[in-house]
Amino acid sequence: MTHPFIIPELLENIFSFLAKDKALYPTLFVNHLWYHCSVPILWRRIEFSVEGYRQNQCGKNTSGPLYWRLMKFKRVMCGKTKHLYCSKMVYLKLAGLKISDTLLSAILRLCPNIHTLILDRSYGFSNIPIIEIARCCPKLLHLSFDACKAITDRCISEIVRSCPKLEYIHFASICSLNVTGASVIEIAQFCPNLIYLNLSSHHHIKDISFCAIARSCVNLRHLDLSSNYYMTDDAVCDIVRSCANIQYLILHRTYITDKTIYDIAHYCSNLLVLDVGDCWPKNQH
Repeated sequence: MTHPFIIPELLENIFSFLAKDKALYPTLFVNHLWYHCSVPILWRRIEFSVEGYRQNQCGKNTSGPLYWRLMKFKRVMCGKTKHLYCSKMVYLKLAGLKISDTLLSAILRLCPNIHTLILDRSYGFSNIPIIEIARCCPKLLHLSFDACKAITDRCISEIVRSCPKLEYIHFASICSLNVTGASVIEIAQFCPNLIYLNLSSHHHIKDISFCAIARSCVNLRHLDLSSNYYMTDDAVCDIVRSCANIQYLILHRTYITDKTIYDIAHYCSNLLVLDVGDCWPKNQH
């Protein structure tokens, strides 16, 4: 029995600390008050990832505990009876999973308060639910689509125009002609508050797009432009001269020269990490 002087607000504050290491789950079985204080906290952060699990050769998420947890989650999100606390979700990570348009669309419609969305290496969905992010998640701050093949210029354009508060964008390893330099220009134009930007491995994007970052995203602290083979010294120098707050600068496998290194040394006084491994001038490649 709960002590008569313990109020729900106090329990919620205590439970918030327990949620960090999954120690909160046993409290669901104490009594009704503890249950109703715990469930909203647990719903705030939903995370499914294939890391540590195996997938079968058919590409289905059938790896024991992960599979059954995901199926239960899908039944809740896509079922006729919606869970009372779905709208409490603010953090969603679905990494390396096969996800349907139906599931992703249902999540977006039921969880308008999401501020962190991570779909790294996930597949099976089209660009349709990705475009819905713009309409359903106006509070978005953190967006990560590492190696997602469904991403297109239109997806990025719709999202950045509707989510001006974005501070973290990770669009790495999207080796598709469906994402062009136009997307980088739109990111620069509509997301001036960016602190983290990862645009690595976009092999066909050229200087004009990266220079747009220099003009608009002056608050950047972490920038990863590795493996962008069409980027030159001029673009990188424009960025380091404009973004004085950069602390992490990743230029691995790019065509830069001593000119870039000199400007980095001169303008990036807050730099903590610099990666220029496997860099070479174009005429030496």
